[in-house]
Order: sequence, then structure tokens, then C-alpha cells
Amino acid sequence: MARSDVKAFTHNLGDSSVVGPARSRLRQLVIFANAAGLVEIKDGSGGSTILLQSFPTGLHHLNIPADGILAENGVYINNFTGSGNKLTLFLS
Repeated sequence: MARSDVKAFTHNLGDSSVVGPARSRLRQLVIFANAAGLVEIKDGSGGSTILLQSFPTGLHHLNIPADGILAENGVYINNFTGSGNKLTLFLS
């Protein structure tokens, strides 16, 4: 079986904003939403927005095509709204 460098990181609403290693590729998001909201992910804490996604209540999978989105300075969750929502990010 081939080895993979993809790792999963869980983020609950209200958790610390930095997720994953310093340089990462965002491959997939899984959102469990108790309430509608949005997630904004930046390249580091002061960097540009690399993903802004709104979502309704329910379970959602967002697959990033090709090689994913590169965050040179690490994946930083700038904004995650709703109530009791959970986010799982798959990074490599």
C-alpha cells in the first residue's frame, strides 16, 4: 500500500485559528454544520484569502482539484461562523 502525506486536522467553532504545518496544501474540507455559516481560510494570519465558502446546515464535502491550494505560510482559519459547527481539513 502506498504512503500518503495527507493529514487530517479537526477544527471546532471557537478553536485556535492556526491549523497544520507551516507550509501546506489544502486538499479537502468536510464541514458538519449545525447552523448555516461560512469559513474563510487565509495563507498565514496576515496573508491573502485562499478560500471563502458559505454553507447551509448539514454535512458538506469540498474537494479541491489538482494539487489543492498552497498556503506558503500555513493554513489559518480567519473566520468560521455558525453555531456548534465542526470542520475537518485534509492537508499535505
